[in-house]
Amino acid sequence: MVTIDNIYQKLKYKPQQYSYFIFLILLCSLFTNTNVYSENILQRWDQDLFNRIYDAPPHNEPLWTGMEITTEFGHYRAVMGFSILLMTYGNEDHRNTGRLVSSAYLSSGIVTYGMKHIIGRKRPLDDTLGSPAMPSGHTALAFSTATILGCRYPKWRIPLYIGAGLVGFSRIYLGRHYTSDVLVGAGIGTTMGLLVWNNRMTLLKWDF
Repeated sequence: MVTIDNIYQKLKYKPQQYSYFIFLILLCSLFTNTNVYSENILQRWDQDLFNRIYDAPPHNEPLWTGMEITTEFGHYRAVMGFSILLMTYGNEDHRNTGRLVSSAYLSSGIVTYGMKHIIGRKRPLDDTLGSPAMPSGHTALAFSTATILGCRYPKWRIPLYIGAGLVGFSRIYLGRHYTSDVLVGAGIGTTMGLLVWNNRMTLLKWDF
């Protein structure tokens, strides 16, 4: 039976397994890197799921408000604020956790930003809304943070991933991303989080 703990242990001790995440990311990117006049299976699947999840006007106000609050947990200001709070006011263990969260944030942000501008995928509803869609930056940051905290505090791993998943779901519900944007963002965040965690001894030697 495959569980989150099984996946963690495999990735923790076999770094070559990261290639599976990278392959998924590249595959999704390939299928979505097409112009607006062409379609493929993944694009149709994406659009169908988006239509099912997106809360089109008139909105379900209580749930819409809840999703607007949830999505902010994946915003860079929230992640960096949390990290700075740990590094400033926490004990030594918390300060180290904050530094690892910051490292995962930076690595996820760089990969996400680069892929967004290489792929240049339009947003589902408005292609002028912020940065390109693929991959979801909010989702990547939420999953990178959940991965670091889940490694540091294993008992909280499942709730943390559920929370990160809700951030990803909110991006579709609010009409900001397609499902594949969110899946690739989750893959990037998890991969970068695990890379940072597995290299934490080296990273924590740096003063920042």
